[in-house]
Parts: sequence; structure tokens; C-alpha cells
Amino acid sequence: MSSHSHKAVLLICLTINVWLVSGFAFAVVPDPQDAIIYEVNLRAFSQAGGIDGVTARIDEIDALGVNVIWLMPIHPIGAINQVPPLGSPYSVKDYSQISNEYGTQQDFTDLIDAAHSRGISVMMDWVANHTAFDHPWTSSNPEWYSQDGAGNIISPPGTNWLDVADLNYGNQAMRSAMIDEITYWARDVGVDGFRFDAADFVPFDFWQEAIPAVRSEANQPLLILAEGARSDHYAAGFDMTFDWGFYNALKSVFDGSSATSLASAHATTLGSAPSGKSVLRFTTNHDENAFDATPIELYGGLDGSLAAYAATLAYGGSPLVYTGQEIGWDQNIPFFSKAPVDWNTGASTQAWYEQILDIYIDRSSLQRGTLEDSSDSNIVLVRRTLNGEEIIMAINTRNSISTANIPNDWQGMMFDQFTGVNFDLLPSLQLDPYEVLVLANTPIPISGDYNGDGIVDPADYTVWRDTYGTTGSNLVADGDKSLSVDSADYTLWTNNFGNTWPTQSASTVPEPDAIIVVILGITILTLSRRQLVVGTV
Repeated sequence: MSSHSHKAVLLICLTINVWLVSGFAFAVVPDPQDAIIYEVNLRAFSQAGGIDGVTARIDEIDALGVNVIWLMPIHPIGAINQVPPLGSPYSVKDYSQISNEYGTQQDFTDLIDAAHSRGISVMMDWVANHTAFDHPWTSSNPEWYSQDGAGNIISPPGTNWLDVADLNYGNQAMRSAMIDEITYWARDVGVDGFRFDAADFVPFDFWQEAIPAVRSEANQPLLILAEGARSDHYAAGFDMTFDWGFYNALKSVFDGSSATSLASAHATTLGSAPSGKSVLRFTTNHDENAFDATPIELYGGLDGSLAAYAATLAYGGSPLVYTGQEIGWDQNIPFFSKAPVDWNTGASTQAWYEQILDIYIDRSSLQRGTLEDSSDSNIVLVRRTLNGEEIIMAINTRNSISTANIPNDWQGMMFDQFTGVNFDLLPSLQLDPYEVLVLANTPIPISGDYNGDGIVDPADYTVWRDTYGTTGSNLVADGDKSLSVDSADYTLWTNNFGNTWPTQSASTVPEPDAIIVVILGITILTLSRRQLVVGTV
């Protein structure tokens, strides 16, 4: 290949790279079953409370292993009937703008780009049921709103949301305008999905019309989450719904109810969801933290809150981490005012969240495996299996020592996924207060251990080379981008993963022509993205 060809290929690959990480071509929006979501309360996330504060901590979010950031509403907030002191983000004055409180359009674009470059999607919080009373529609199109007998625009019936005006979904013009507003952010700004607030309040036939319309205009796949539990949301096109049933059962368990109740809660929600769909599993979120209690209060202390979170992972679904949860923040977080969390605290708690989510990501059976439940009144005890992988999670829901009986076919030598040491699972298992135990039938996955024997050695490079480097024109193993797989690539592999040389050097792959290299460039860049868990439900 000539030097000009090399330059052309490099230019094309650079162009591809920019194209892939931009908001308009991001192609790694996770499947619903694979989503791990981080909810950002901007008023608590940083001292200034702006979008740029999220970008500044994007690496800390990435370290958790999440692949979706959900931003609470970023639109201007209405002034009429405003909830003191700063108003509710869910009282939207203008769907097309970003509030000066949170920053600029460029700040938002910068966040999207930073997230995309790390394999993370960005989801907007969208309020479709109501607007602020000073939204322009209230003056230009009052018929777009619910009204009383005297013609006055009213708040959503049956609520105490006095700062917002209820939209009239019997008006087709309003519906069309709402779809246009949503479409703008997906098509022109490049957001990767929406969490639709109060989705149960909005008619099924609107969602059935709106969701396909927005998807058809977007330049990327979209992840669509309903803040609702109505049974028809999946048929309308939603990918995920809120699992309040599991949340309420979890609170009851840690308040003394039998841990066996989680199995029925799971069966009612995720267990009955259509194939390819999911539910959002959480131990807290902005509503529950502000108006119920913190996880520390709800689950009997910090250790109890961690045990409760582990229980959400044991049963699958799409786990949520809310602002400050990962550091064990023990103060209520409002969203009508600013209350920044102190990120200088809770390092050990954050390390725990990072580790257990890493286990969850590495072990595909926890998302998609067959579920067997042997829980008793005190201990959550489940086994998940998929393609030969077996994971057992045992979680003590009590602030006292508890003992569980282990089924015969679950017993035997396992590997502790927190410590990596062998664990002989005997007929009786004793757990310390709020202890969480995660066991697998194979060792902890190690970077570079391509043959899965638990150590990194020359045999792993042979597997890596033979799998990725010498078949046809596949150059995934061409780490130094020399357009051939050779000993230099193994040096690179050794520096990153290994510590010894292989017994045989890698065979050289001939240089392909420019067209193949361009295709391979796309493949390599795509494969370098965050890898999603794949498998069969």
C-alpha cells in the first residue's frame, strides 16, 4: 500500500471516529435489559448546579459502569405558582430551550459528546402531561389545556401540583406540537432517549402515536422509559417502565417482612414484561429521596442500603443509581432547591458500587439468566444460570446473623466474586448482618485471560491471536495499527494484559487493500466501544 493510501485510510478512519462519537451517530444505545442508569439531579450534583458540572465528573460516572445518564428536566421553569425557593424542574416554561440555571446548548452538547466518547447514552427527562402556567401555549392556545366550567386552565386533577397546567390530550393540534418538541431534541440535538414523567397520566393512543414518530426522525436508536406502571406502556412502544412494586416490596422486606415476597414482586413486573423489554429497579430516586427517605433510613443503615441494592441486581432488570447514592449520602436531596452532595466523602462506598456493578456487567447470567429462588424469611438466595455460567447471590436482609439452607445441587466449590478466593458452598450458609455474597462457578474474569483459566499467560495470546488476528482480513489484534499482526502487537498486549511472551510468535497478516482497511476501521472503532452484555433471555 502506498504512503498516499495510508494517509487516505488514516483520514477516513479519523472521520469515522469523529462521526461515531458525535451525538448524531452514536450507535451504542444499550438494549433495555442491558441498561444501567445514573440519574442526575443537577441542583445536587455540583456546587454551581450546571450541566458542565456533570461533564466535569463524567469519568467518575463512567467508573461506576453505567451506560445511560438520565438528566432531570433542564428546561426553563415557570414563575406562576412557583414552588419555593427555586421552582420545580417539572414545571416547564419552554420545551425548546435550556434554563440559564443549568447552562447553555453548548454545555449540553459537550456533555453528550463526553458521554458518547465513553460509551454512555444521555437520556432527557420529558414532562408531557403538563406545562408551567406561563408556558406560551397557555396564551396562544388555551384550548390545548384542561379547563373548569368557567374556562380557567386547571392543574392535573387529583394532584396537588398547583404550579402546573394540565394539557388536554383530546386536542390533536396540541399532540402534534408536543411530538414536534420531543422530536427536535432527538433529531437535531442528538439525545439518546427520554424518561417520560407521569406517563400514566397521558393517554395510551398518544404514546402509540408519538413514540414511533420520534424514533423515525432520530438519527440513532432511542431508549424510552415510562415513569409509570400501566400495563399498556410496552404495547405503546416504551422499552422500560418503573418498578414501584419491587421497590415497595424491598422496603417491606427490610422493615421485617419475609424476603420471599421479592420473588412474587419480581414475577409481577419484570417476570411478566414482554421479551426485549425491561423495568427500572431502584432503591431510591429523586422522588423517593426527597419525599420518602434516604436509602440509609429506609434499609436500616448504610450496610442495609447496600444489601438492598444487591437484591435489585439479584433479580435483574435495569438498575438505577441516583445522585449521591454511590457515596452513601445520608441527607435528603430536594429538587426545588440546591443541596450539593459532598463528593469528598464515601470513597469506600463508591468502590463497593463500582465492584458490584462490575460483577453485574461481567456476569451476563445476572441480566438474562434463568432465575431459581430459594429465599427464606431473612435471606435472599437466588441462582442465575446462562450458557454454563452459574451465579449464586445470598443477601442477608437483617441486621443480625442469619442462616440459610442451600439446595443440594447448588452446593460445591465456587469462587467469591468480591475477593476472588475459592468458596466451598456447604448445606448451611451463615451470613453476617446485611452481608452480601456473590459466588460464581468460574473465577473472576481477568483482563487478558482469553482462555478463562484464571491466569494471564502465553496461552491467552494464542487464543487472542487465533480468534481475532489471523482469520481473513480481521485486524482487531493489530494493536499498533501497523496493518499486520506481529510481535509488536504482542508487546502491546503484554504491556496491557500479560507478563510473559508466548511460546510462538504471532503469524503476520498480509496488508489488505484500502477499502478493506476502511471497513475494518469502522469495525475496530465500533468494537472499541463499551461492550454490551449479549445473550438470550
